[in-house]
Amino acid sequence: MMDILYSSSDSYAFLTGISILSLLENNKAAEEINIYIMENHITDENKGKLREVVEKYGRRIHYVPMPDMKAKTGLDINTRRWNISTFGRLYMAGVLPETVHKVLNIDCDTIIVDSLEELWETDLTGKVVGGMLECINDRYRRNVGMKDGEFYLNGGIIFLNLDEVRKHDYERKFTDYIVKYGDSLAYLDQDVINGTVLQDKKVKLPIRYNMLSPYFYVNYEQMLTMRRSRSFYSKKEYEDGVKKPGLVHFTTCYLDGLRPWIKGNKHPYLQEFLRYKEMSPWKDVPLQDDTRNAKRKLCSWMVKHLPKRLVLESASFMHGVIVPTKNAAKMKKHNGIG
Repeated sequence: MMDILYSSSDSYAFLTGISILSLLENNKAAEEINIYIMENHITDENKGKLREVVEKYGRRIHYVPMPDMKAKTGLDINTRRWNISTFGRLYMAGVLPETVHKVLNIDCDTIIVDSLEELWETDLTGKVVGGMLECINDRYRRNVGMKDGEFYLNGGIIFLNLDEVRKHDYERKFTDYIVKYGDSLAYLDQDVINGTVLQDKKVKLPIRYNMLSPYFYVNYEQMLTMRRSRSFYSKKEYEDGVKKPGLVHFTTCYLDGLRPWIKGNKHPYLQEFLRYKEMSPWKDVPLQDDTRNAKRKLCSWMVKHLPKRLVLESASFMHGVIVPTKNAAKMKKHNGIG
């Protein structure tokens, strides 16, 4: 039995539905799949379409409330380009039935292109969280109190052992961390998980189950250079994931500039995304127009026309030095330093 959770607002309901459809289409052999949606004001119309997708495969769908982050923290958190609902996955243990012992959280901007059975069977005994490594600089680890080289997990696909979360009151730890650091968190809930869960309570999962957009645009050496990372998967794991992903995660990527539901996207899995869209109740919803401002479009043009080495070195300096340094300064203020 698989217990899967998505967090979604109404504007992302169509993406959630397409992702769920791809999941169910590629996991027909699973004995039981329960879909939970942590919802943020999804309309009855979209709920009906989501139910249509799930019931077509003989599965069950359940809605659970989105936590009120203002009530929990007393803060109005500036989430920048992310939705406040991104914090919701931290509170799965509190909103899901106690009969759910572990849950796989999947971001809605994904398609599942293979069975998740092997991933679901991951042993989380005595562990709190499983996830895929983020290709990231050690500066980010230090900012959240981690040691160089420790598992810094990407928050998009998170496997939580709810029994351990409940037993050791991790939801309180998560809330305390958010209250302490607020909008200085570089990656919101991702920083919270990595900053509160110790190394020996994490499980590194195979990269193929969370193939981010940049992985399809640069080779292994370029990826390490771009992110100034010294602790990541092996070259073989990376290349095997590109060749045969289990889950494709359409993250923002300056090397493309657009995402598959926006006109003009060139992602290698665009046609696969469109195939699942065509199978869904949202098949007649047109792709969105490119509404980026002139500055962003110019940056995208430059990325595509400047020498790739220059682009990667610029991204490396920005992502590996400028951003984490600014973030460190913010977090030091919260710690009463500086």
